[in-house]
Amino acid sequence: MGMNFRNRHLVETYNPKPLIALARNKIATKHRLEAEAIPVPKTIAEVHFHQHLRVTYPRLIGHIGGFVVKPACSSRGNGVLVCNGAEPDRIVRHDGSTMRRADFEFYINQILYGEFSYGLPVDAALFEQRIHPRQSWIYEELPGAPDLRVIVHTGRAIMAMARIPTLVSCGRANLHRGGLGVGIDLERGRTTYGVQFGRPVEQHPDTGVELGGREVPDFALCVELAERAYRALALGYMGVDLMYDATLGPVVIELNARPGLAVQTANRAGLRTRSKPSYVKSLASPVGVPAPC
Repeated sequence: MGMNFRNRHLVETYNPKPLIALARNKIATKHRLEAEAIPVPKTIAEVHFHQHLRVTYPRLIGHIGGFVVKPACSSRGNGVLVCNGAEPDRIVRHDGSTMRRADFEFYINQILYGEFSYGLPVDAALFEQRIHPRQSWIYEELPGAPDLRVIVHTGRAIMAMARIPTLVSCGRANLHRGGLGVGIDLERGRTTYGVQFGRPVEQHPDTGVELGGREVPDFALCVELAERAYRALALGYMGVDLMYDATLGPVVIELNARPGLAVQTANRAGLRTRSKPSYVKSLASPVGVPAPC
């Protein structure tokens, strides 16, 4: 499946524009997921105006476990700031570096004025409890935490891949930064093939470990959560991103109304076939999700 086919026959057909706009807003999406009791990172605060930060900052000082700041409407991880904690005059980032409180407040203002969003003049900042992911969820000795993307079509999971960090990606799981995409057999919950920068790979470039044949712990639960997300936000075609928190287990971190197509290369299979109504109808119907017409 190419980009044009995806946009015309899946996004335009199954994803109404109001729902796409909703999915782009992390705060609004999170409210929908919480209403369906789907596990998500705990919200510390939502900052829509600069005045809100004056109330929020003292809460950050006393917050244990770290926090993450996200622009509500950014993509590809733009504008995300991961912090170990806050002190009266500075922020401590996840790598141990610090940021003066005045610089941090300026950074939040950049978010509010749409510096990292989809060309919008205004945005909001979401403060979340920092996830403490299990880096060895799928593979050992990774330079960062992996995540999982499940492609859901009319409430059914039709394809999935793990996104694995590398040294090239600076410990991030983003594929465009050099992370690995590793396909997953939906029935067995085991990894299959890998891809990096659009090219097939069989081993992790840093550890040398074989990418295929690994069992993904709690994969069935991840698929269930991804399919339940359809009840929260009825996008007929979406990517559901999950991480594995050391305490909470799998949590949904984001929904994407226009998921990328690298999942096809990672699985060595086409979404064009798997998105056909005949294929989707052949899948088991998730609990509480009606079968497509």
